[in-house]
Amino acid sequence: MNEPLSEKQKERLRILEPKLKNAITEQNFEIAKDIVLDLQTLLRPTNHLVRLIQSKNKLYELAIELNKADFAINGLLSNEKVLNENTRIYLETISLIAICYLRTKNIPSAQEYIRKVLQNHSVIKTERTRSIFHSEIISRFNEEVAMATLTSNQKVHLDEDEIEREAIRIIQTLTDDEIFSQIGQRSPKATKDLIFQIHDFSTKQLPSAERLALPSPNQMIMDKEVGITVFESVKRVIYNSLCNPESEIYKTWFDNGMQMVLSKGYIKSAVVSCLVNIGFGISMIASSIVALVMKFGIEVYCTKYKPIYISDIRSIK
Repeated sequence: MNEPLSEKQKERLRILEPKLKNAITEQNFEIAKDIVLDLQTLLRPTNHLVRLIQSKNKLYELAIELNKADFAINGLLSNEKVLNENTRIYLETISLIAICYLRTKNIPSAQEYIRKVLQNHSVIKTERTRSIFHSEIISRFNEEVAMATLTSNQKVHLDEDEIEREAIRIIQTLTDDEIFSQIGQRSPKATKDLIFQIHDFSTKQLPSAERLALPSPNQMIMDKEVGITVFESVKRVIYNSLCNPESEIYKTWFDNGMQMVLSKGYIKSAVVSCLVNIGFGISMIASSIVALVMKFGIEVYCTKYKPIYISDIRSIK
């Protein structure tokens, strides 16, 4: 049993938890890690385990985003061992373990945890809410597959000027749907094959009515659908660079409008830098991603493509 929180603990939590949220938003891993250590020191003596694990999971999800998968998986597996299987935090934890294994291309282990996630009927009681969660988490699994197959640990190079020229040509000649289809056409066969495999495996864990309401594996590997999945997969990487109110690009857009952002090449530079950092080296796909962000503009992109973290998926709650 945990003891009631003291006033001193409550006061410290009111400071530390918002600080952690800011560090996660800003993708500042070292600061987030230090804050979680402070929270551990604060919460462990009174056995407030669930509250501590909620904060730890946010750190581990950030670690996955920043290609620190070994750090994340060790912590998540430790969390799984001490949690009650009938709790939201358990479902959140095993979802993150599945994502971590997908990101590292450990497909057998990923499938083991995908099965656990999708066959857990004890946490989300209502059928409708559970089906919404299943749809959201399967989309996330597909995005992780795209990310895993399109990135590497090798150093990559993308020519910013070449990408900008191609992005402008794309904007001038293609519709949004055509750009998504082009991304799908230029994605490797390995990406489509693994999306098919994971989507097929995931939907087979569902009751038939739920399965029929979702796209089939064959639909998921059509060019446009693959393009959408790839574009969605990189939002977790590029969102902070484009949409953080403290970033130069966001301030320039807010103060001077989109034309100034485009004239200074901020979008191209921000997106290319983020893609290079995660080992995404397919120039023709990078050009299409830049083109879509430029077409949407900062305001639309930052509103429509805000990443949903596992701990924020409403249907788990």
